[in-house]
Amino acid sequence: MQLALQEGAHRGILEVLAARFQEGGFFIMMLILIVGIIGLFLLVRGIYLVRNRNPRIEKTIIIINSLGLFALVLGVFGQLIQLINTLDYLSSFEGTTPRDFADGLKTTMLPTLFGAFIFLFTRLSTILLHWIKPFQEKEDKSVFSKESN
Repeated sequence: MQLALQEGAHRGILEVLAARFQEGGFFIMMLILIVGIIGLFLLVRGIYLVRNRNPRIEKTIIIINSLGLFALVLGVFGQLIQLINTLDYLSSFEGTTPRDFADGLKTTMLPTLFGAFIFLFTRLSTILLHWIKPFQEKEDKSVFSKESN
């Protein structure tokens, strides 16, 4: 653990993140990143819609929630694919150690962690949008209103 912290101190944060991104599987991690960027774009769009009191904000919130769930499921899917590949790789050697298994298991968890991060980001985005959204009363005409008499 100490060695890993010292190694991370010599490298920049972007280098460490890029290495983890590569370890997690480039294709799955890139898809999750694209979903996160779309979620960020929709958050900015949602703030714009709230400021203009546009009724399409509800649709934007639903899409943001769906994207977050998609990122989480994509992360779990990536983890399962990585786990199968890791177990195949480890089973092909005679003298595998628990350390080899732990290293392989660590790399399989990276897509799930990244997907969960995007999921939390999108959930916080929808909480923010609901918080800043003005209260909109439904203007429905009831049977007992004065206009119906």
